[in-house]
Order: sequence, then C-alpha cells, then structure tokens
Amino acid sequence: MSNWRFIVDHDNYADFSVSVTPAVEKAVREGRAPSTVYLSHFNSDSVTIGVNEDPEQVLDLDFCRDNGIAFRRRLNGGGPIYAGQGSAIIALFLKTDHDRVPKTSAEAFPRILGAIAEVLERRYGFAAEYRPLNDIQVEGRKLVPTSLKIEDGVMTFRIVVNLKPMDTDLAGRAMPMPPEKVADKELKDLTSRFTWLEREAGREITESELEAFTEDCVAHVFGERDLVHASLDSRERGDADTFRTEYEMDAWLYGKSERNRFGAMIRPGDRVGRGVVKAVGGLIRTTLLVRDGSVVHAIVNGDWHPRPLDAIAWLETALEGAEATPDALGGRIDAFLARSDVEFAGIEPANLAAALNKAVADLTAPV
Repeated sequence: MSNWRFIVDHDNYADFSVSVTPAVEKAVREGRAPSTVYLSHFNSDSVTIGVNEDPEQVLDLDFCRDNGIAFRRRLNGGGPIYAGQGSAIIALFLKTDHDRVPKTSAEAFPRILGAIAEVLERRYGFAAEYRPLNDIQVEGRKLVPTSLKIEDGVMTFRIVVNLKPMDTDLAGRAMPMPPEKVADKELKDLTSRFTWLEREAGREITESELEAFTEDCVAHVFGERDLVHASLDSRERGDADTFRTEYEMDAWLYGKSERNRFGAMIRPGDRVGRGVVKAVGGLIRTTLLVRDGSVVHAIVNGDWHPRPLDAIAWLETALEGAEATPDALGGRIDAFLARSDVEFAGIEPANLAAALNKAVADLTAPV
C-alpha cells in the first residue's frame, strides 16, 4: 500500500503557483505530510513566469491587465506558461529518499516525461514524445509544458496538461515569443506549436478520467499505486494564504527586474548591456552594469532549471568585479560551473559565455 497523498482541487494556475505549491512543499519538507500528488483543474485562465524571469521582459503586462489575465512569478524554474480554463496541472511533491524519485534535473526530465509520454500513447493511441529539456510534444506541437525544482530533500515537478483548446492569439499577445526561443524549432508561432489532449485523443476527457490518468502515470513512473485520497489540512491552508499574500506583492513579482536590481546603483558614466541566447536547457538573458570597465552588477535571467534555485544569485555575485571582456567573464563562468553543488541542466559554459559576450558588445553609451 502506498502512503502517498492524492489531492484533487480546482484553482487557476497562477494562484496555485504562489499559494498551494509552497504550502505543500513546506509540509512535505518538514515531514508533516507524505509525498503528495496534487491535481488541480484550472477554473480560469492565467499566466505564470519562472522564478528567474522578469515579467517586463517576457510578458506584455498592459495587455494582461487590460484583458483581465492574472499573472504571477512562481517559485520554480522554466518559462512563461499560459494555462487555460479547463486544463489542469499534475504537481508532484515527492521526497527524494524514494528509490525511484530522481535526484537531479538531468535525470528527472527524460525519465519522468518519457514515461508519461508512454502512458499517453497507451491510453489514447497517439505518438507522444519527450522533447528536451522539459516538454512532451506531438509532431512538434507542445502538449505538456513542465517545471522542476529539487531542493531540501523534495522534488517538485509541475506538469501542465493542455486538456482543452485555448485562445492562442490571446495567449501569444500576453507572452510574446522571442525569436531566439523558436530559432531551432520547425513550428514558430504559438498557434502552430500548441496542442491539447482532447484534440489528439479525438474525444472529450472528463475530470474523473484525468484523475485516473494521473494515477496511471504515478504508478508507471514511480511504482506507487493505491494513492490515499486526501485534502489539505488546516495548517497547509493557512500557509497557503500566507504565501499568497507574500508572492502577490510587487517586490516578489519584479524581483528579477532591471528597474529594481539596478535602481539607485547607476552612476553617471556607467554603461548597461544586454544579451540573449538559446541553449538546450532554455533561454538565457544577461544584463550587465559596467563601471570603469568592470562589472558592478549582473542580472542572469532565463527559463532554464537551475539546482539549487539560489545558484543563479551565486553566479551573479561571481561575475561582479570581473573585467567586462570575453576572457575574464568566460573564466568566471568556467570556475562557477565546475562547482559540485550546482546543476544547470542543458546549459553549457559556452551558452552563458555567448549571452555575456552579447551583453558586452551591447554596452550603451555612458549614462
């Protein structure tokens, strides 16, 4: 018998990301709750961006506000995800001491998503496939976007299932696609790159069937059957309310924004440069504040999945004081990624160096 919890609820993706997710993570991490499988059916449209993203870089904020589209910065990696009403998320909050729970991002994405693709093909009869680093696709169309965090003995794997069609024109205007993101893809626009489960299956998928699909995936990937149906306890609900208040504040939403990070730091004569590069692991955005030829402050944003999340801040600190030259910055990157306590799955030193080199080449005239 499994002691894993299975919770089914209804929420929108943005609210779930900043309230339920950290509350359940905390309960599992502290040993107050067992490993938990959480299925939330979306009751409205919303957008989330990754923890290492700036909403001013990846969203059209005026368009979102004008059209009533909720947007939040979640606590996981990955890029912007538009989650439409009627679709759902399967969120796994799993203790890493389980022998079939991966310990690294490089292991987790192919093993878990490859297995879920097998379940999709077996249950619904179409050929789904894992696409590195963190998607499941059908003939190049994205069916399942995901995000991942592995920290403090807990793997949080968030699997968005596009169940219903959505307004791709609306979603595309809310989160404009940077050209670097789709340079290596045959299908370039959101409408052609998006698909949904009912379309591929050729029939309606009920909420109860999606619950059965979730249990099937958990059994196939982790060998856990007979999940215990449950609900959040009172402490988790209280924690969710507390987290919601904190993570809906502008201080959190714009925590990776240039306007907040540089702010009063800029002095006359300083220069700012920006670079964007696409790697297998995701899009890398770098911004450098340079004074007298040296890096005063660096912002490293992007939609990849660092482990631990704090590693991005460590990298930014490691770049400070370096000469704003390719050789000096490349040396700092090589030394940083040689650390045994850092994993940037799908990101090579050359990718980061290329983004920083573009930022150096882009340095503006002194302010």
